[in-house]
Amino acid sequence: MKWVHVILGTRCSWLHGDRRGFRSRGHRIHSSGDYRKPPPEGEHAELREYHQQRSGDVVVFDQRVRIEILRGFVGKMHRLECRIIVASVGGKHLHALCELPGEYGEWQQMVGKCKQHASHQVRGMLPGSVWAEGGKFEPIRDLGHLRNAYGYIREKQEGGTVVWSHRGEEDWILCPGVGVVVMGVGGKRIRVFAGAQTPASERGEDPDS
Repeated sequence: MKWVHVILGTRCSWLHGDRRGFRSRGHRIHSSGDYRKPPPEGEHAELREYHQQRSGDVVVFDQRVRIEILRGFVGKMHRLECRIIVASVGGKHLHALCELPGEYGEWQQMVGKCKQHASHQVRGMLPGSVWAEGGKFEPIRDLGHLRNAYGYIREKQEGGTVVWSHRGEEDWILCPGVGVVVMGVGGKRIRVFAGAQTPASERGEDPDS
């Protein structure tokens, strides 16, 4: 078993020639940078234009879809009896920290089942193909790397990202009344609840309690 940081993109969200950097299958073509340190502006410009002209529209998850994608992905991972301790879904990507068996090929197969199940969860809201092929699978090197990946997925995503963690007080999948953590502006977190809730202010309670 190996801890792996799984990164998935939506269809057409990261094409060959992307300004944020890219690698083709088998690394036959890759840029000189990545999303942290983007490559020079003109690098692979013709390749980028070629794929943009021939690709479809970028798939973007709205709030309802993000919640159901996350529910489907985490739920399937549990049914496959793989540990998952945190996952997040934004407009065009999913991050998850999972303990997976075997090597790269088996990771792809396992995560592929979760992608398929998650897409089935939202076919009434978002029909057709929603995922880009493959994904990025970053093996966790040590405990420090594990902690950094966990913190990044749980607390350092863009505003509106829906986040699930294994913490009991946040387990909205098993306890729907708890709700799901949503990353807000400035790192503040709000919750989207599975069912109608009475605001704390209307119950005469301290809203921060």
